[in-house]
Amino acid sequence: MLIDHDQLEQIYYKYRHLIPSRLLHHPDYFQVLSLLRRCQNDGELLQQVVAEKLRFILSEAITHVPFYRESIPLTAADIKRSENPAELLQFFPFLEKETIMNQQDRFLSDRYRNTRIHYKTSGGSSGQGIGVWRNKRLADIEKAFFHWELTRFGLSLERSLCVRIGAIARRKVEEYPIWRLGRQLMLSPYHVNERWRDEIVKHLNEYKPEYINAYPSSLYELAKLIEPGQLDFRVRAVLLNSEPALDYQLKKIFELFQVPILLNYGQTERTTIAFAEYRGQMSPYRLNPLYGYFENRCVEDQLEIVGTSLWNDVMPLIRYCTKDFGFIGKNGELEKIDGRAQEFLIDKSGNRIPGLSIVIDEPTWNFVKYYQIRQSQVGAITILLVPKEGQLSDEQISYVLEGQQKRWGGFFDISAREVDSIPLTKGAKRRLVVCDLTPSPA
Repeated sequence: MLIDHDQLEQIYYKYRHLIPSRLLHHPDYFQVLSLLRRCQNDGELLQQVVAEKLRFILSEAITHVPFYRESIPLTAADIKRSENPAELLQFFPFLEKETIMNQQDRFLSDRYRNTRIHYKTSGGSSGQGIGVWRNKRLADIEKAFFHWELTRFGLSLERSLCVRIGAIARRKVEEYPIWRLGRQLMLSPYHVNERWRDEIVKHLNEYKPEYINAYPSSLYELAKLIEPGQLDFRVRAVLLNSEPALDYQLKKIFELFQVPILLNYGQTERTTIAFAEYRGQMSPYRLNPLYGYFENRCVEDQLEIVGTSLWNDVMPLIRYCTKDFGFIGKNGELEKIDGRAQEFLIDKSGNRIPGLSIVIDEPTWNFVKYYQIRQSQVGAITILLVPKEGQLSDEQISYVLEGQQKRWGGFFDISAREVDSIPLTKGAKRRLVVCDLTPSPA
């Protein structure tokens, strides 16, 4: 009897909590955890480890990766002799996503061409998709960095009871949206609406989760649906990922659950990782220096985040331009992430404005369910409004429009109109800002 992939996955997740960690993870998973513990309060050791890992990645790149081997005027001996390998990064060009996608095969290390690796693609949330190769070792290293952060809240990736609301939990419209996958309760983000509210609340109360792992927009919608006192359990923490978390979303989620909210920042390319917390107010994002080497570069008066993975020897991406913007402080702190390249809008003077800074007034939620900022012409934006029920009145649309014109009328010609819906992306996300300008403002 043959077992298909889905059945095998179900069996794995059902019994995963019974399997010892040493059998589940690559040895480097435990090496990373050990390094994180040892370097936690030892700055000198941290610098030594980072220099050693950076030296290794640069050497691997110019020796085994065609793109770097054929274009970088360095030898492995040059890198080995260098006391400060970070200074050698000046010989490596800033790496754009387009460069990789136009010649992907030249970024794959010769060491791994005939080994078991898998290919992962992004949904193009930065304006253009990308595909990267990696293996189980790199996947487990990624888990180790998350494990380090999550254990501060008591979460075990294998054993804790967790609700998942995200792409992994997607179900078709006609399918039942809630099911168990091992110890996790899966909730389809496509079904977080009033039609399914009672079923969702019933399953949550029966399952009594310890943690919730979700897209910010999906959990925000769930928080709006649930009335005070409907939940008869208390989670220990909320984990948000995969899309920007906005102030009004965090406020609503925190009001419902009253527990710490952990946010993370990263990309499919795995060159940067950072974590932040919300406990009524937002902490800065903390970039982990053991994960990657981070830089800022100036692009049209904005500071772009540039990352070099310290672990990815399968497909080394050195000085990778993330198209994310934010100032990296002295201690690796990001006071805020200003947004992705496609989330910037172009005002009447040709300046770039972070689209996530344009938010609607609090009373608007009394009659608006969703909204989205769209731009297809320089200096002009349209606010799309999905009514909470029925149709919006002229007075309601005018209220939204007047509030934005007071704040942003000097920057943009602003219009507002009602729409029936704002579709989710293929990754089950709801984008707040959509810039259709060609070429891209990046």
